[in-house]
Amino acid sequence: MVNRRLLLFGTIAYTLAILVMSLVSNQSLPSFGANYEDKIFHLLAYGLLNLLWYKALVGFEIKRPIGIAFFASIVYGIIIEVLQGQYTIVREPSIMDGIANSIGVAIVSLFLTVKKKTIVKKI
Repeated sequence: MVNRRLLLFGTIAYTLAILVMSLVSNQSLPSFGANYEDKIFHLLAYGLLNLLWYKALVGFEIKRPIGIAFFASIVYGIIIEVLQGQYTIVREPSIMDGIANSIGVAIVSLFLTVKKKTIVKKI
């Protein structure tokens, strides 16, 4: 089992990495030439953010970790999009990015909810 403080540190580091990557220029990042590549990245990045916060909250025995991680990840994504519009000249806010973020969070939350219900039924 992973040390809960180490998991929390990694989760916070990942959260800050998303902040930095979202506010700096992305012109030098490699492109794979896929359609909607940016949206796929958002979906995966925020899905992982949600999963990490869920695991961190479970490690500290916080009640309703799926709901809290879901809500916090969605709000964080919205805040990042607002910051892109207010404090950068190289990035622009995008409703489609916010939707992609939310879809990634929703998919992971749905998976965690179904998994939790399946485990409870097996017991």
